[in-house]
Amino acid sequence: MNWSRLMGVIAAGLVLGGCGATSANPTKAAQSPGASAHHAHSTAEHPHGKSGRTPTATSGKPTLTLDGNLEARPGQLLTMDLDGVSCDAGDAPVVARSSAFSGPVRLRRQDGSCRATTALAMTAKPRWHPVSVTVAGRTVARDKIQVLRSQRPSFTFTPASEVARPGAPVWLYFDDLYPGERGTHFTVRSAALSRPVRLVHDKADFYNPRTFQARPELKPGLADGRYTFELLGPHGRHIMKKRLTVRASRPGDPDYLGKAYGPELYAPGNYADSPHRHSIRVVRGGKVGVMWHDVTPDPGEETRLTATSPAFTHVLHLRADDSKASDGDDPRFLGTATIRTDIKPGRYPVTVVAHHGRVKKVGYVTVTAG
Repeated sequence: MNWSRLMGVIAAGLVLGGCGATSANPTKAAQSPGASAHHAHSTAEHPHGKSGRTPTATSGKPTLTLDGNLEARPGQLLTMDLDGVSCDAGDAPVVARSSAFSGPVRLRRQDGSCRATTALAMTAKPRWHPVSVTVAGRTVARDKIQVLRSQRPSFTFTPASEVARPGAPVWLYFDDLYPGERGTHFTVRSAALSRPVRLVHDKADFYNPRTFQARPELKPGLADGRYTFELLGPHGRHIMKKRLTVRASRPGDPDYLGKAYGPELYAPGNYADSPHRHSIRVVRGGKVGVMWHDVTPDPGEETRLTATSPAFTHVLHLRADDSKASDGDDPRFLGTATIRTDIKPGRYPVTVVAHHGRVKKVGYVTVTAG
């Protein structure tokens, strides 16, 4: 073969090769085995933790991403995303199989990816389970699922601080992801709570479909001691109980008494320029602003602070002042009271009680006839 003929054959081959690559069946191209990616659990968004998905760049080959596949428990949810194949209506079925599943799982198009969410079988054995994804019966991606032993149902507390304080919120959790457990109506009752509390499904823990939680507040005036919390199931059936130690702050604790001061009294129409004093003169039927400062209020006290006076038309509920922004002032609480019109002129106390009665401070309003 002469040189010009040889170059012609090579050129023709290159053209034919390019046409073949362009017209190749996209399904066959997607059937090539691809890399697999899986991700560990992240616990940054919730007190009891949840898994999170980390996006993975695709390389042209099918890429399988599993979420919830590490340290998983039987019954836990698992999500699968397969990129690099087509799973629209009319395409060949995309199916995932694993000994950790109760049966084959069909992946369908969602948000530009082939996706499915399934629960691991309650009978799944504690070991690594292989998972494979097939298109038209041909394997295109593989990965593994780590299944741990089932855990007995557990009832736990998470106080708002290291020490559970009266009036403070407390997280209550019930986890009964365990073979044979049923029902969704769970209640906790305790002398430390104002009323029985219903636990609801914890949607933040996506991967565990049987976590139930509530966030009640302990009674504000609770005496120091250990309190029993009883968990009840459907129809009031006793499930289990736990005990929680509650203790108010004491001398030496960083939140003891909170360094409160006030009440400061001022003309409410001139908040910034009006002098703030512990005494003020107001006409009958007039108004008076009341402010209270506290470096560390007792837990939940921000919504319970009041100022009372025989001169006021009603008990004044003080609200947290969120307008102070970053001015460096201590947390402060304020409100505006109205002076009674039927009161005799004279000097009347304005009282704020905080920290479960351990802090009591008094200002004075002098009521004038006009």
